[in-house]
Amino acid sequence: MTSTTPRTAEARRLGPSSAVRLGLLALVAVGIAGAGLELAFERHWQSFTQLIPWVAVAALVVALVLLAVSARTVTVVRVLAGMVLLASAYGVFMHVSVNYGVGAGMDPAWDSLSPLTQWWYALTKTVGAAPPLAPGMLAQSALLLLLATLMPKTRA
Repeated sequence: MTSTTPRTAEARRLGPSSAVRLGLLALVAVGIAGAGLELAFERHWQSFTQLIPWVAVAALVVALVLLAVSARTVTVVRVLAGMVLLASAYGVFMHVSVNYGVGAGMDPAWDSLSPLTQWWYALTKTVGAAPPLAPGMLAQSALLLLLATLMPKTRA
């Protein structure tokens, strides 16, 4: 015979793994919102290449919703998060490359610098205006989403 009594308050309370999972999903949502706002503020839609992070943001939104709604979509969520990680790595590479090109085209002393110094200047935005770590926001959200897939979805 099954019991039809209401669950106790203790049974309704979230367990530690559920709380961590919800926290990770909330951090992913905040990261997605931050990345989307930053892209909008920078008017990051001037070329086809600048649309890539928008696709990554959309993929993260879809993955977040899928994971929040159904635990059976873990594989799809992981694939989408992996694609966003690749797009993020591409974004870092592109930003550093653009900065490197700016340094090579504007600084007369550029050729006298060592290649390591040139790339360091491009990475640290000493030359150029492209923020190399901005795509890292997307990578961080993707990694948090991947971590959330490791947490079991339990019913409260």
